[in-house]
Amino acid sequence: MSGDGSRFAVRRLRMVEEQLVHRGFRDDDVLAAMRAVPRHLFVPESALADAYADSPLPIGLGQTISQPYMVALMTSLLEVDARSRVLEVGSGSGYQTAVLAEVVGEVFAVERLAPLAERARATLARLGYDNVHQAIGDGARGWHEQAPFQGILVAAAADGVPPELLAQLADGGRLVMPVGGGRGDQVLTVVERDGDALKERHDTRCRFVPLVRDAGPEERRRAALGGAAEDADAGWTSLGGEDARGDSTYPEEADMKSVDVRVSGRVQGVYYRATARREGALRGLRGWVRNEPDGSVRLHLEGDAGAVDAMLDWCRVGPPAAEVSRLTVEDAPADDTVHGFEVRY
Repeated sequence: MSGDGSRFAVRRLRMVEEQLVHRGFRDDDVLAAMRAVPRHLFVPESALADAYADSPLPIGLGQTISQPYMVALMTSLLEVDARSRVLEVGSGSGYQTAVLAEVVGEVFAVERLAPLAERARATLARLGYDNVHQAIGDGARGWHEQAPFQGILVAAAADGVPPELLAQLADGGRLVMPVGGGRGDQVLTVVERDGDALKERHDTRCRFVPLVRDAGPEERRRAALGGAAEDADAGWTSLGGEDARGDSTYPEEADMKSVDVRVSGRVQGVYYRATARREGALRGLRGWVRNEPDGSVRLHLEGDAGAVDAMLDWCRVGPPAAEVSRLTVEDAPADDTVHGFEVRY
């Protein structure tokens, strides 16, 4: 599944020898996976020269692709095999996903940032990984429809392990996650389930981006009303084309926003409308998206101001095949004819 040229293959093999084997890493299955997965396909073009460096690399939107040694170590600490089903939280570039896919039976990867998730999906599909299932949303909630998991890998740090993830860990399964309050005070932590008991041990110090929990539309609505949300599934959607979950009603107290958007560039014939519909629904927005005769795409967005701003951030990037050259945003009156988020023709 390497799909790359000999120049990168040589660098990849050298990375494994110098960064893993020479450090005493001895997990043969993980070493084979690290030799097989072309890390350079998961980094931005600007980082190609450092694709096999012994360090994390920025991948945009404030996120990173982990250091190769850390990817290998976290995979090994899960102690999983070809019979295992693994949940990955914070899949980012998709590199860790691919390494897991080489080792286990099925990977269920969740990423909260849609542009990263879409790019990862395209790369994983290009490489032929058919044992990966992806979703966009709050990974700290896990993926309870697919639980339990023999392994759960969390590639972001928090003060503690989210209880929703512990509840989805199979008997005898392991969760691996950086735990700590700041980037300089994190410890890679392993939690193993033994019946109703949880055994925890600490491995090594590390530095990860923080685990960010999303408030779904229902949570935002309840928060504005002074209540707590009870729906643990709000705020995420499958990348397999299923309908997004969301609530398109808002309290009067919420900070609302309504805008018209025009997106120019290579934005038609690249699934911009279909993906925008899913992204709008995911954020609980009302509105529509349509192609314009001049080759641009036009959107109308209504909803919580924070959700609208997040959608505008997505619009500036679009799906993987898009090339956005210009984004024009204007305030607009609410459109009473829309309910939910739709594609118009």
